[in-house]
Amino acid sequence: MKKGGLWMRRMLMKSCMIMLILLLSVGSFGGITGMERARAADEFDGMREHRKVMLTGGASLNTADTDIAAAITRLTTEANGYWQTMNTSPSRTYLWSDNPGIGNSIHIRVTYERLYTMALAYATTGSALYQDSQLETDIVAALDYMYATRYHEAVTTTASGTSNWWDWQIGIPMQLNDTAVLMYDSLSPAQITNYMKAVERFSPTVTLTGANRSWKAIVVGVRGILVKDGAKIAAARDGLSSIFNYTVSGDGFYRDGSFIQHGNIPYTGGYGLSLLLAVSDLMGMLHGSTWQVTDPNQSNVWDWVYNTYQPLMYKGAMMDMVRGREISRNYSQDHDAGHTAMQGILLLSGIAPPAQAADFKQMLKGWIMSDTFKSFYSSAPIPSIVLAKSINADPLIEPAEELKVYKQFSAMDRAVQHRPDYSIGLAMYSKRISSFEAINSENAKAWYTSAGMTSLYNSDLGQYSNDFWPTVDNYRLPGTTVLSQTPSSSHTSANTWTGGSDIQNLYGSSGMDLQYADHTLGARKSWFMFDDEIVSLGAGITSTDNIAVETIVENRKLNTAGSNTLTVNGEVQPSALGWSETLDQVDWAHLSGSTAGADTGYYFPQNVSLAAKREARTGNWKQINPRPVTPSTPITRNYMTLWLNHGANPGGGEYQYVLLPGKTAAQVAAYAAAPDIEVLSNSSSVQAVKETKLGIIGANFWEDGASSVDLITVNKKASVMTREAEEGTLELSVSDPTQLNTGVIEVELERSANGYTADPGITVTQLSPTIKLTVNVNAAKGKTFKASFVPGSGTPPTLPGEEVIVDNNDTTGVLKTGSWKTSAVQTDRYGINYVHDDNSGKGSKSIAYTPELPVTATYSVYMMWPEHFNRSTAIPIEVIHAGGTATLTIDQTSNGGVWNLIGTYTFNAGTSGSVTIRNSGTSGYVAADAVKFVRNP
Repeated sequence: MKKGGLWMRRMLMKSCMIMLILLLSVGSFGGITGMERARAADEFDGMREHRKVMLTGGASLNTADTDIAAAITRLTTEANGYWQTMNTSPSRTYLWSDNPGIGNSIHIRVTYERLYTMALAYATTGSALYQDSQLETDIVAALDYMYATRYHEAVTTTASGTSNWWDWQIGIPMQLNDTAVLMYDSLSPAQITNYMKAVERFSPTVTLTGANRSWKAIVVGVRGILVKDGAKIAAARDGLSSIFNYTVSGDGFYRDGSFIQHGNIPYTGGYGLSLLLAVSDLMGMLHGSTWQVTDPNQSNVWDWVYNTYQPLMYKGAMMDMVRGREISRNYSQDHDAGHTAMQGILLLSGIAPPAQAADFKQMLKGWIMSDTFKSFYSSAPIPSIVLAKSINADPLIEPAEELKVYKQFSAMDRAVQHRPDYSIGLAMYSKRISSFEAINSENAKAWYTSAGMTSLYNSDLGQYSNDFWPTVDNYRLPGTTVLSQTPSSSHTSANTWTGGSDIQNLYGSSGMDLQYADHTLGARKSWFMFDDEIVSLGAGITSTDNIAVETIVENRKLNTAGSNTLTVNGEVQPSALGWSETLDQVDWAHLSGSTAGADTGYYFPQNVSLAAKREARTGNWKQINPRPVTPSTPITRNYMTLWLNHGANPGGGEYQYVLLPGKTAAQVAAYAAAPDIEVLSNSSSVQAVKETKLGIIGANFWEDGASSVDLITVNKKASVMTREAEEGTLELSVSDPTQLNTGVIEVELERSANGYTADPGITVTQLSPTIKLTVNVNAAKGKTFKASFVPGSGTPPTLPGEEVIVDNNDTTGVLKTGSWKTSAVQTDRYGINYVHDDNSGKGSKSIAYTPELPVTATYSVYMMWPEHFNRSTAIPIEVIHAGGTATLTIDQTSNGGVWNLIGTYTFNAGTSGSVTIRNSGTSGYVAADAVKFVRNP
């Protein structure tokens, strides 16, 4: 995929807010004035005027507002610069001398981008170029020139080595289409026809995947509006449907919130932003029209905001660990990317259902107010500024509270924890996910960005902006274990153990079986994130590379003087730049922050020799991104680096340290004297930590085979957490980070219980004298399974044998009539799969579930099914019990993946009772999964 920075800026300028349109609206196409409506002879004209308002902000801009006025001035200055340098000679052979190529798709795209900017200034109220007749003449003549010489239906794209399919099919027609929208009243029908023939030549249909597909849909849709072709607009709308769907492999959105592009690169903050902007742009463009998006799966878009984007934002910044090679672009640092996400969510806030729209506005207000590093208004497109200000000024909209959450993105090997006053991101890789991306000459020196890098966000909002990436020591990124001053290639690992688990969605354990592809260094690394500390463990550190091995504890940007105070074991260290030393017997250290609340503490459960360096580092963006647009101006920033030396060729090295965000030096000293954590194990087989104040244990089991730590025993590779709360409950979380286990993980807890609740997939087989259970992790994709137990040694309400489950996949107790199709696509199911009727053979298919019940008694009967919008809402169920036959219906469009009570009946011991599901009289798919019989006391 091709995506240049200038194009991205053009895209942002186009991503105007639908809510603004609604605020300005008079009529079904909000924002259209009476004069514009008079010109709207049909719905196509109305949609075109609607699109124009989306691009310009409409005719009612408040030019007295300083931020809006500044944005108009920026646009005018840029457009005028292009106009004054444009070649207008009748005998011209190019429009701009720096982009003269015929057949050079990049030159052609950049030329159309400049024409679009000129057209936008021409059409924007308040611009000094608004409705300028000479500018109008020159733009139209330039469009005709480009059609005649560069971009037309007969052009050949294979002759030049500088020809890129993305430009021809997406980049160029997107600019041309919207320029035609802006200049429509200045163009003849013949001119519109000509330009649109060229667009049709290169993008006649919606194809491709991900962001590319959404861009193609916009191309086809806007062209359909311009040529008044309803079928094209419908094709654009329908082209979004496959994007709405979640994926289980490859590119796209995952149910756990991950977003992948290029097969194995976490790209939420890169291509994911482009996709968010494009999807919200097209949905907004069609909103209120005959072609409005009606696919029920569009609700997934609202979920993306909550599940994919919001957890990766911190006070207006998008975390770099999901931005791929875009971290090497000087014009797109973390706050720039965060503001791009906000622009897409602003679009959605105008078309989402009321509850979601209200949430989105609260999120946006929170980010706008809390981003004191860079004002959202400083570079946003004009319509975005207007809507953002309307949200910010509305006293009824409360800013969202800061997130308090731990989230494991299992599909992209990332984890994040948000706590009061700080957030931390963890970037890992595995056999599934690549260590980094460096293509198109971008992202040099990204060697260790996913090798366990920990990014600590706090009140120092410019820590990872303000030229972090070209100046930091890229060999020493915090959290990583590396060969000293040695680069590494981009690769996936031979190992699959990367992932983790969480308790209460607040605290989490993560681990990575680190193995480099281009040298022998390997290690087992774990991170345990609790209430105010992050415990980092490393074990099994081995290498035969004959190079010193280091684990980087910290590498933090300092203030402009480089004078942040470093205190070690209570002694203040030298503050002069250039100082370095290896400090022995270190128990704790403290680094003062560059802003209030940005202090960081470090506690070492076992005293260490800590290498430290305070230095001024000079670099430039060209060194990590040598593209022509990248500046080479030298930049100097100051850093404090702390690391542990494992020596050359370690044969089983280890480390332990605890990050203490936000604590003062006195608080760190007090913590070191009486820590809240206890390292239970730090070996290459088990790494485990107990947070004594919270009663939480986090344990990562690296090998198959029975293994125990504290109260936990498992038989397979797993990440496990427990919490014993003061009120007496025992919580358990289990995951398979390898994502390869096709069976179960057996767990035993050295406790007893009287009762429990558990996620589907967990089968409790014993409550006393110890708790035993199995966790079916087949196809779970790293998901965390949870259970909660009520401790006690008395007679539990449900004993082994009093709960009977019959699954569709069982070899006995299931009688199928007709042809049922087996599927495992949906994960909200019981067991390894489920079946469905394929929405066919209505009235001829049924499945009878017959349990073998131990005693005659009253049983509560539950059913589980995977929900989907295409399921039937009235599926007939027949329950044969001791008193006769009961009939009822169920709705499978909701309540998937949980045990749904369908009734309580008396059953005789043995196999005389049954539950039958039929597809008679149903409209929609019918799924059959599992039935549970629970004996009542």
